[in-house]
Amino acid sequence: MELLKKNHSAIEQVMSLTPGGMHDGRDNILKLLGILGNPQDSLSVFHVTGSNGKGSVCQMIAQVLSKQFHKKVGLFTSPHLIDITERFQIHWKPISSSQLNTYYKKTLGLAKKYAIELSFFEIQVVAMVLYFTDEKVEYAVVETGLWGLYDGTNIFDHPLACFITSVTIEHAHVLGKTRTSIQRNKLGIVKKWTTLYTHLANKHILEYCQRIWAHLASITKHSLPLTNLPGKHQQKNALLVFQALYDLWFDAQEIRTGLQKIYNPGRFEWLSPHLLVDTANNEENITLLKNMMGKDLSKATLIFGTTQVDPLYAAKLIHMFPGHKKILVDGFCERALPCSEYSHLVQCDTVWHLDTPKWREALLDVIEDIGNTQKYLLFWSIYLVGYTMILSRHNIFAKG
Repeated sequence: MELLKKNHSAIEQVMSLTPGGMHDGRDNILKLLGILGNPQDSLSVFHVTGSNGKGSVCQMIAQVLSKQFHKKVGLFTSPHLIDITERFQIHWKPISSSQLNTYYKKTLGLAKKYAIELSFFEIQVVAMVLYFTDEKVEYAVVETGLWGLYDGTNIFDHPLACFITSVTIEHAHVLGKTRTSIQRNKLGIVKKWTTLYTHLANKHILEYCQRIWAHLASITKHSLPLTNLPGKHQQKNALLVFQALYDLWFDAQEIRTGLQKIYNPGRFEWLSPHLLVDTANNEENITLLKNMMGKDLSKATLIFGTTQVDPLYAAKLIHMFPGHKKILVDGFCERALPCSEYSHLVQCDTVWHLDTPKWREALLDVIEDIGNTQKYLLFWSIYLVGYTMILSRHNIFAKG
């Protein structure tokens, strides 16, 4: 899926690693950054975690600061939709392939020199720190990976603001099987004397903030829609962003204006008049997606594909759409769960193996509206959405 040039050997080397590979803890990345003099300490960071919505909040912060206030803003997100360079943005522009190759090469060289093993994600974080500090960004907006406390991005001792967007049961094999355990993990990004912005102002969060002398922000209600993004959940996300930027003395009207011009690629986005794509991949997100589609959902054919490792969980999510016409897909990336592992657990109309020309052409026909009069809803895996965007030659930066 990666759009690589042949001479970018460091990119190819990094991409050959397993994206899911993680270390339990941050010792290795902190050790390397410590040798470099802890360059991450020079960054003014907005640090964002959560089960759902963290990518949206990151996009809102970065786009408002960059486009409305003309600040030099670095944005670090994961995973990417189309190309690895998307993970590293300044002023809504991705890092160039040649620059990324240079930073990967430097990171790999440092790891080898000091005999420090780095996972795929930790390499991304080190490269991000080196890139943003070299470019002297005014603000860095950083999205966590799966973790909170043990996340590779949890390297900032004094972030400007921390965010927890939501907590739901996700990645239970690493985060825990209860909302409390997942919430505890997410709280790990909150540091002493910092401010936490969240709608989850429960007893456990309040006690944690009090224990480490962190401020739990009071989120003021807003009667008017704050953002152009659809869905009540996006209005709640925008409220967190509004409050954080307002508390940092940014002009309220300018924040509102900026929040009305947000583009969130791959999230409830129509790639064609008949094809809606979304990255909803858990019960909470899928419920939101169903509510936003409304009557259109009854007319839609559903296209599913997942990288979930649990076939039973995959089937559980599919069962949230009883009675709809369904197409199961795999072959869109190496991590795609084979449909054979869960198709017998659900009712589906057909299976498309996107690593074969026949079914790839079928998806391309949907994208290009060839003979289609019905609507299609394609969702679940961000890798499937990205695959579809590549197939459609979609440019997510064209709206910048």
